[in-house]
Amino acid sequence: MTSRVNLDNQAAVILHQYDYRNSSLIVNFFMSNFGKVSAIAKGVKGKGQSKSRQNQISLFQPFQKLMVSLTGKQDLLTLKNIELSASGQKQNWQLRGKSLYCAYYINELLLRLLPSHTDCQEIFSLYQQVLDALAECSDLEHSDQRQTMILYEAPLRFFELNLLELLGYGLNLINDISSDSQIEVDKEYFYNIESGPSHIEVPGVKQLHIGGNTLINLNNRQLSDEKTLQEGKLLLKWAINEHLANKPLKSRELFKQLYGGVRE
Repeated sequence: MTSRVNLDNQAAVILHQYDYRNSSLIVNFFMSNFGKVSAIAKGVKGKGQSKSRQNQISLFQPFQKLMVSLTGKQDLLTLKNIELSASGQKQNWQLRGKSLYCAYYINELLLRLLPSHTDCQEIFSLYQQVLDALAECSDLEHSDQRQTMILYEAPLRFFELNLLELLGYGLNLINDISSDSQIEVDKEYFYNIESGPSHIEVPGVKQLHIGGNTLINLNNRQLSDEKTLQEGKLLLKWAINEHLANKPLKSRELFKQLYGGVRE
């Protein structure tokens, strides 16, 4: 028998929402202490709404810092209250252009990978950090391709690296699996996603060619080098796809259509 849950005044953001019947929404929240939580928001949309209800519907958008109260059984809770976080804080992230679509990618990734009803405080902090960085990118867009790459790719790679680690899917960026020696900066390696890097290529096994300097930089979270960003992007995309069961992310495809290959 599923036990009843009461979650009062919890910090949250919205990852996704969709219509339910004529006047309600199903909302996928990301909550600091409870991970991914789904809830029904009853009677929040439709014609004939009061002014207060009309104002409330604006809260059901992503990239806002919220306080929510939920109750019910774990599979689908019911929303009791939703409001912006304390007035002394910046309550939402000002995201435009590429930053906005990168943020939608992050939301979709979390929607697919986050555990439900599990303490995710470190991931919640990581989420806020990457959205802060993307909000800064909105104000600093640069026409130079290299600067654009570093501007957007660095915070995304940092987020992906740390998300995989916090979920228990961390990558081996330290040891050569064929010799058990440390990665060397001037060597080239073949990365097997299940075991890690090796300086020896294994025929018939899917591997990614990657430089030792890239692996060291990724491990040290030094993401300002163009080659590290290029090779790291391929490695992290491969790793993430494995945990998504190779089911494509809609946000990746949308970004490619709009901006080409700058971020995928």
